[in-house]
Formats: sequence, C-alpha cells, structure tokens
Amino acid sequence: MAATCAYHKKVDAAGACVNCGKLVCDECKVTLKGKIYCNPCVEELFAERAPVAVSSSTSTAAAAVESTPAKKPVKPTGRGKSKAAAATTANTSGQGKDAVIPEEIRGWNWGAFLMNWIWGIGNKVWIALLCFIPFVNWVMPFVLGAKGNKWAWQSKTWNSIEHFKKTQRTWKRWGVALLCVSLVIGALAAAISALYSSGGYIEFK
Repeated sequence: MAATCAYHKKVDAAGACVNCGKLVCDECKVTLKGKIYCNPCVEELFAERAPVAVSSSTSTAAAAVESTPAKKPVKPTGRGKSKAAAATTANTSGQGKDAVIPEEIRGWNWGAFLMNWIWGIGNKVWIALLCFIPFVNWVMPFVLGAKGNKWAWQSKTWNSIEHFKKTQRTWKRWGVALLCVSLVIGALAAAISALYSSGGYIEFK
C-alpha cells in the first residue's frame, strides 16, 4: 500500500520533510535548496530568520553613520512571509468534515440546483440521490443549491480553489443548457398535442 500525505490522507506522498520527517504530497511540499520541507516547517524557518535579518540591517546602518542617533528597530513587513504562506497553504478538500471551506467558494451552486442528482454523482455528493425519494425530491434541489459548494469541497479532492470554481461553472452551464432544452421540448410537445386535438390543424380566431 502506497504511503499517503500526512495532511491529505487520500493522496500519495511525494517525499518526506527533512526537518520533521512527515510525508507530504506534491501539493504540500516546498523545495528549498534541493531539500523537501512541509508547510509548518517552512513557516517556522521564515519566523526564525525574520528577526535575524532585522537585527543585521540595523547594526550595519549604525556602523555606517556614527553621528546619527540609533533608530528603533523596524518591524518586518512580513510581505515575503505572507507570499510564502499563501503559496504553501494546505488544500483540505476531500477530507470530509475536517476540510476547511475557503471563503471564495461559499455561496449558491447553480449546477447543483439545476442538475441535482446528476451533479451529485459527478461530485461524489451521494446525498443528492435523495432526489429520487417522493416528498423529498422537490426540496432537495434547493438544499443542494445552498450546501452544494460545501459538500463538493468536502467530498472530492480538488487541485486548487480555481480548479473547483472552474468545474462548478461548467456544471452551471450544463444545467442552464439542460433547462433551455427542456423548455423547448415542453413547448413543442404542447404544440403537437394542441395540433393533434384539433384534428390536424389549428384555427386562429
């Protein structure tokens, strides 16, 4: 059995952190000078190096200008660290109730509302199959529309938030297309039924 990532239990590991020894996948690993680190260890390294860099720059400035009064140490802006943290943010999709739902994907899911049980199978949201149960099927599309993004993120592993959003937009387009086709077929069926009941012709008054 293949070893799995310590942070993504369903994803195969791509290596081990040289600092703590935890197994990490391609999504979680960070390579620095040819060595593999995990996200928490990278953040600790940045946190340790930031005060050293500030202290070194302050000492150099004091030695260059002796007549200038010493300035208070400048607090690090943290821009470099924030970029590194953003690049190494753990993707928790596919981890069920342990998955952290990103703010970017919260909201109504039109694909789940329009395609309901078909969308549920495609996104591994099996609760959508309740659409086949009488007295429940009429309310499930609304439940799926409201909870669809959360359930899909928890049930299936996604490459990134953008990958998730792009896939859900595709489901929305298919749902709208299916709705339009259904309306056209319904209109044609009504016209044919009216033509048949009038004996083969429609009289306009």
